[in-house]
Parts: sequence; structure tokens; C-alpha cells
Amino acid sequence: MVSFDDIKSNREIQVYLKTADDNFAAIGYKDHGIRHAKLSADVSGHILESLGYSKDACELAKIAAYLHDIGNAIGQEDHAQNGAVLALNLLENILSYDDIIKIISAIGSHEDKDLDPISPICAAVILGDKSDVHRARVRQKDMTKFETHDRVNYACLNSHFDVDSRNKIIALKLIVDEDICTVMEYFDIFLARIKYCRSAAKYLGCEFEFYINNTKL
Repeated sequence: MVSFDDIKSNREIQVYLKTADDNFAAIGYKDHGIRHAKLSADVSGHILESLGYSKDACELAKIAAYLHDIGNAIGQEDHAQNGAVLALNLLENILSYDDIIKIISAIGSHEDKDLDPISPICAAVILGDKSDVHRARVRQKDMTKFETHDRVNYACLNSHFDVDSRNKIIALKLIVDEDICTVMEYFDIFLARIKYCRSAAKYLGCEFEFYINNTKL
């Protein structure tokens, strides 16, 4: 099977991801480029590996997470479904169709917040994507011009997942500068995202826990 490293080095894929990020940069929206793709992939693979999934499943999750926002190269609306189609075209001469369908189904459904994830790979992609909250994603440097997502991301100094495979707990832990964004305000803004992470963790047979500044919410 083609490895995640092969996908990362693919020139066509790099062009699509850069174009997707350039589209967001043009409107001043937060990073959705190669940095976000790689971090999402690393987290997705780590979660499945920690829970004992096969090496192949972990690689497919990393590939799907790396490509999950590629549809933004076309436009933000329906980017998940567009991304699935683009990924199919990019991967059909690289991977087997058995592997491709697992990847594109995860990409195409990773924004279906009202539905449960459709596979372990999809659940891992959701968790990898939603874990990327950090000031490094903010392009706007003038804090007086921050919109809500800018302020929330800029307030986050550190974010990471802990996976307790023995007790089946997946925990997202954030360190937030409360002078920029209060804990309760942060929780209010990210409630939908946290609920979606909980659904993804549940699909993987785990409880989901959320911490801000070492306080469990």
C-alpha cells in the first residue's frame, strides 16, 4: 500500500492544498493549508494507533485527514463532498479502490455534524481536524480586527489529545489565555465542535473529555 509519506510528497496534492489555503488567505480566514493537514493527519493516526487499530487503518486515516480540506481548492461550500471527488481523481492511479473508498467516504462525511461518523477512519479524521485550535492558525495580526474564530484560536496557546486506551478515554486538552477569551466563552463558541468530537470518540468506543487550563468541563 502507498504510504502517507508518499501522499505528502505528491506534487499534485501539494498544489491542491496550497490552492485551498490561498483561497482562505484571500479572505483573511484561518490556516487550512499543509500545516493543518499534517497536524490533522498526525492526530488521526495517533488516535487509531493508540486504540490498537491496524497499521493499514492508521495510514488510511492519516491520508484521509491530510486530504480532508482539499475541496476548499474549489470553494468552501460543500467542500467535504468536493474534496471526496478530488481525492478520488488524485488517488485512483495510486491506491486500490478498496482503500480509496474508505478515504473518500471519510472525507465526504467529515462535516456531517448532525450524523454519527460512518467509520473508524472518519471518526479519527473528525478528531484530528477539530483538535487544531491554536494561535498559529490566525493570519490577522491586528487583534482589534479579530473576528470570533480569530480570537478563539489566538487565545489557545496549546492543544493536544490524550488517548487512554485502557480506560477508553479520549481527552482534548487546551491551554487558553483567559485575558483574550474566557473559559466559558470559549466553551460556548465551541459547543458544536465538542459535541461532534464526543460523537466521534463514542464511535471508537471511547468517552470524550474536554479540558481547558487543566479544568474538566
